[in-house]
Amino acid sequence: MAEDRYGVRDEEVEIERNRLEMLATARDPRTRRILNGTGLSTGWRCWEVGAGAGSVSAWLGKRTGPDGAVWSTDVDLQFHCPTLPNVVVEQHDVANDPVPESAFDLVHARAVLQHLPERDQVIEKLWKALVPGGWLVAEDGAFGSFAQQSLPEPYATVHRYVSSGVTTQWRDADYGVQLVGRFRDLGALDVDVVGDVWAMRPQEPEGEWWFMALERAIPRLVEAGLVTPTEGETALAQVREPGFVMMSTVSIAVVGRKPAK
Repeated sequence: MAEDRYGVRDEEVEIERNRLEMLATARDPRTRRILNGTGLSTGWRCWEVGAGAGSVSAWLGKRTGPDGAVWSTDVDLQFHCPTLPNVVVEQHDVANDPVPESAFDLVHARAVLQHLPERDQVIEKLWKALVPGGWLVAEDGAFGSFAQQSLPEPYATVHRYVSSGVTTQWRDADYGVQLVGRFRDLGALDVDVVGDVWAMRPQEPEGEWWFMALERAIPRLVEAGLVTPTEGETALAQVREPGFVMMSTVSIAVVGRKPAK
C-alpha cells in the first residue's frame, strides 16, 4: 500500500481517528491553559499548525470571537471536524508551502516539529509568520526516558522501537529538548517552559492515544522484520491488561514572544 511520510493506510483510518480524539481529550486542557497564558483574547489572528481533528482550532475560534480569525492547517484534512465560521481550514504542507509573514498574533504547533525533517527551517517560518509582539507556542516531547523505562517483554522491545521512531528515520523523538535553544536563537522574549508527565493506563485517554499509535506502528515493525506477529499481538495485549500502568513521555511546551518593532 503506497503512502508518504504523513500517510495513513486504509485499515488505519478509524484507529487514527479515535487516537486523535483520545489525544485531544487528554492534552487539550493543558494546551488551553498554556495558550491562555499568552493573553489570548477576542480579535486575535491565530494559526494552528498540524491541526489534526481541529479541536484546538475550534477552541481558538471561540476564544477569538467573530472579530478574530483562525487558520487551521494540516497536510491531511480527512480527520478535521467542521468548525466555526471564523476558522479557515486549509490543506497545507508547512515544510514546503508558502507561509504568510507578519500575519498572526499567535502560532501554535503541537506534536508537529519532531515529525518534520525540515523542523529547524519550519520553526523559523512559524516565527516569521508572527506580527511583532506575537506569540509562538511549540509543544513537543522528550522520548528518551520514556523509551528506557522498565516494562515487560515483549512490549519493552516494541516500545523502544516505536518511541525512537525506528521506522520513520526523519523523526527526532527528543526535539522537545531542543525547543528552548531554538527560541533563544530566534531572539524570543519572555520565554517560558511547561513540562509534565503522567500515568498512562488502558481505557483512559491519557494512555489510549499511545496504545492506539502502537496499533498503527506494530505492522510496520513486523514488515521491517524487527518483531514477529506474535510478539506484536502479545505487546498489544500487555498494555490492555487490567492494572497496567506506565510513565508517559515528557511533554514540553515552550512559549516565546516576538520583539515588537
